[in-house]
Amino acid sequence: MKNRPPAMHALLNAPALQDYPKAPLKALATALFKAHQVTPFACASLNEWVELVKERYDSLMSPPLKLLYNATGVVLSTNLGRAPLEASHLKELELLSDYVNLEVDMQTGKRANRCALVQELLKVLFGAEDALVLNNNASALVLVASVFAPKAQNKETLLSYGQLVEIGGHFRAHELLDCVTNLKFVGSTNKTYLQDYQHALSSNTTLIVSIHLSNFSQQGFVASVGAKELLKLTTAHKILFYEDLGSLQSVPQVQKSLKHAHLVSFSADKLLGSVQGGVVLGASECIQKLAKHPLYRAFRADKIQLYMLSKSLQAHIQGQTNPTQRFLAQDRDALLNKALKLLQLLGGVRATLIETTALVGGGVADSGLKSFGLLLTPKRNFKELHHTLHQQGLACVLRYDGVLVDIFALFEKDLNTIASIIKNTL
Repeated sequence: MKNRPPAMHALLNAPALQDYPKAPLKALATALFKAHQVTPFACASLNEWVELVKERYDSLMSPPLKLLYNATGVVLSTNLGRAPLEASHLKELELLSDYVNLEVDMQTGKRANRCALVQELLKVLFGAEDALVLNNNASALVLVASVFAPKAQNKETLLSYGQLVEIGGHFRAHELLDCVTNLKFVGSTNKTYLQDYQHALSSNTTLIVSIHLSNFSQQGFVASVGAKELLKLTTAHKILFYEDLGSLQSVPQVQKSLKHAHLVSFSADKLLGSVQGGVVLGASECIQKLAKHPLYRAFRADKIQLYMLSKSLQAHIQGQTNPTQRFLAQDRDALLNKALKLLQLLGGVRATLIETTALVGGGVADSGLKSFGLLLTPKRNFKELHHTLHQQGLACVLRYDGVLVDIFALFEKDLNTIASIIKNTL
């Protein structure tokens, strides 16, 4: 075979690899040799193979997360880690380098509920009867259906055709439900009426689910059934109504939803600007059933999630703002001043100040937020520039007329560094 790979022992014993651990090198080399059989690498010598293995090893041992500057204009970008976390809370995480009272009652020394504090904070903030914390909101959807309409018991869940939504990463909410419950779709894509639910009810129906429309909206010839009507229907038939609120909601919106559903859930990172997590609120009897189901063990949050979520909730109750809230509260003058400051720092770089439209992101349907950006129009390939800036840590937007640096989700403290990245690249 042309460019045949070297013998494994020759590669692992090469002088340049003497200081590297042999076991992971062998695993990497084996994977490379298999890939070479499919698509040959252009390695003509042992040294070139050594460099390729070293490159793969260094990539494997690189920091798991790298700093990016968000010039995309999307505040809650899943690709960029969604909500930026409060720096002061992260500094306190050093506590977790030691043993902590995760499941110990400090007063009695006995085992305790790891979620006790978070649950109390959620009850206080939202005025909920009870609360549960999971690793994400998709888990809430699966757990609620598993408990209140299990497929194994031939139970049935009603869901409107108009709510067959994809929640990101090619996952679809109704497909998650279909794993654990018998789904019966009601209504049509654009119009669903109360009578559709009434006609679909059977002796096996034990749950009605309402799912948020994520980052899109239905307009025109449409109709849907409100939560108040669905709660009345389910209460009359002694079944459960659960509303998946999904993405960013205000605290008052959640409080209002609680009045018209037995259970509601939402994503903690989007609503609270915190770590990823799923929050379920509602009647104590329902929450306790969820907490006793075996799947809850698989979906429970770990100590880092619980610690950070507790800090976020405490800050929220005390009226403190988080980075996401501060970004969303920026007015036109603050945004313009930030853009002008970056423009000044860029000096002679070809950049034009323009008005832009930013987005909340994170699956939130919004009409856009007024913002400003700098459109870079150098005498070079725009696609190449966009790629190079990303490699240097600046996430920006490729357009037909240039590369856009939107300032909405940029921290002012980073402007000097961002200007240096752009100037050095150009």
